[in-house]
Amino acid sequence: MLFLILCLVLFAGAVPARSQNEEEPVRRAEAVAEEVRMAGPHPEPVRRAERAVKPPTNTGAPIHPGQAVRVVVESPREGEVTPWETVDVFVRAENYAIGDGGNRLHVIVDNGSPLEHSHELKPVVLHGLAPGAHVLRIHAVKPDGKMLAGPEAGARLDFFVRRQDFSNFQPLDKPYLTVNLPKDGMAFPDAEGKVWFDFRAHNVSLAKEGYRVRLLLNGVETVLSSPEPYAWTGLPEGRHRLVVELIDEDGDPVSEIFARVERTFEIPRMVKAVNPSQVDEANLWLRRER
Repeated sequence: MLFLILCLVLFAGAVPARSQNEEEPVRRAEAVAEEVRMAGPHPEPVRRAERAVKPPTNTGAPIHPGQAVRVVVESPREGEVTPWETVDVFVRAENYAIGDGGNRLHVIVDNGSPLEHSHELKPVVLHGLAPGAHVLRIHAVKPDGKMLAGPEAGARLDFFVRRQDFSNFQPLDKPYLTVNLPKDGMAFPDAEGKVWFDFRAHNVSLAKEGYRVRLLLNGVETVLSSPEPYAWTGLPEGRHRLVVELIDEDGDPVSEIFARVERTFEIPRMVKAVNPSQVDEANLWLRRER
């Protein structure tokens, strides 16, 4: 009897021990209820880079009609004292496309002849400037060289080389001239055979009974009472000397440093092209005469 009870006790203790040593069955992975979606195309199409279109430079007109052309001098600054006799002038035109042979800028140093500038990124390099004060006047001009109208289409700047003095002092509020055309050097008549005089009178209004501009071309006098450009027609080939003076109501010259301008220009000999067929006819005629 005791043996039977002992066997039952051992059997009862062995069953839980065996259940603890048994491994749990491996469960199979369940499928995900929500399917993974493939990435679709981007809703916004990729845009191609557009080629920049440069405005034409032969119009003589603003890029945006109705808006003013503006000349801006980046360097030198107003009143700056530069340490060298060579000065780089950085200038740009707003609302005006410039290029070789077309729209461009004319740069006048002191009371000299204009320098042409038609590059947007390169500076105007001024060499051999004397120590002291200097004046820059820069105007936007058309392909024919005449200045654009409008107060912002031109700029004036005073600067100094090495020292400050009054060597080229022209007060801003006094009467003076800016002579644009003709320039020193070669002058080419236009299609109508005209050579143009293009200018500005500052701080005065021209009138028949008021301030006027007197031209002496090779000693021949012409008096202008209008600010419009003036043309000479039929000037002969060769060199011509021009003296320009701003005169007051009494006909006396204005005593400002920029109220008198002198230019010397030359009209070259024009060689006309000959039609090849006419040359052949002329040679045939010569042969017949022989």
